[in-house]
Amino acid sequence: MMFSELEEIERASTLFESQHKHGKIVSRIWGTQNVGAGTIVLLHGSFGAWSHWAKNIRRLAHSRKVVAIDLPGMGDSDQPPDPISADSMGKLVAESIEQILSPKEVFQLVGFSFGGIVGGQSALILEDRIDRFVVIGSNALDLPIDDRAPLMKPSSLMTDNELREVHRHNLGVFMFGNNAKIDDMALDLQTINTRKARTRSGLIPQGGSLKEALKKMRIPVRGIWGEKDATAGRFLNERRQLFEALPHCQAFTVIPGAGHWAAYEEPDKVNAILLEKGPHR
Repeated sequence: MMFSELEEIERASTLFESQHKHGKIVSRIWGTQNVGAGTIVLLHGSFGAWSHWAKNIRRLAHSRKVVAIDLPGMGDSDQPPDPISADSMGKLVAESIEQILSPKEVFQLVGFSFGGIVGGQSALILEDRIDRFVVIGSNALDLPIDDRAPLMKPSSLMTDNELREVHRHNLGVFMFGNNAKIDDMALDLQTINTRKARTRSGLIPQGGSLKEALKKMRIPVRGIWGEKDATAGRFLNERRQLFEALPHCQAFTVIPGAGHWAAYEEPDKVNAILLEKGPHR
C-alpha cells in the first residue's frame, strides 16, 4: 500500500489522548526525549491541526522529542465549552501538556498564529518548566491587522477539484507569500483540517491577550514572522517593536519572502531557529 507523505509522517507518530473534564485532547509524539536539548511542543493555527507542522516534524525529531497538539475543537480533539477564550483554551492545553510530559521534562513551546495566542496563556501556567516560548505570526497583540483580499467559501455542492481550487486561492491570500510553494500536501491538509475544525477564533486575534501574557512572562521569548505575513502587512514593524521592547526577548526574526505560514513555506529557516542550542534561560 502506498501512503502519502502526510500519512507517512502521521504513521511514524505515537498517539496520546489526554483527558480533561470536558473531553479529550489528541496529540502526536515523534522522537525521543533528549535531556540535554529539551522537548519541543508545537501548537498549530486556526482551522488547523498537528499537520500545520508537517514540514518541520521530521527534521526536529531527528534530535528532539516533538509533541504536536490538536487544539481543543480542532483536528481530533473534542470541542471545548463555550464561551471560547484564549485563557480557557490555554488552561486546557496546559493541562494536556502536564499529562503528556514527565514531571521534570523541560520543553520549548512553539505557537503558530492562534496557537501562539493560546500558547501565551499556557506558558504563564507552565513557565517554570518552559525553556523558551516561540511565537510565529500570532495576533492578539493589540495591534492593527492589515486588510487582505476576501477568502472564498467552500460549499458542499462543489466537486473535489473545485474545493481544491478554493483552498488554493485561500492559502494564497492568507497563508503563503509565494503561491508557487502551495503544494499538494498543503492542499491535502487544508482540506482535511477545515472539515474537522469546529472552534472559531472569533474576535480573539483582534484583542490583546497575547501582548498581556508576554508582558507577564519571565521566560525567554522569540518572535518569527514572514516578511509577507498577510495579517501583519503594513504593521510588521509594530510587531517587531513590541517584541524587542520585552526585556526577555531573544530576537525577532523576519523570514524573507514568507507569508503567514512561515514554518511550512520556509521550513529550513524556521527549523534552524527551533533547533538553536539551549538552554535559553
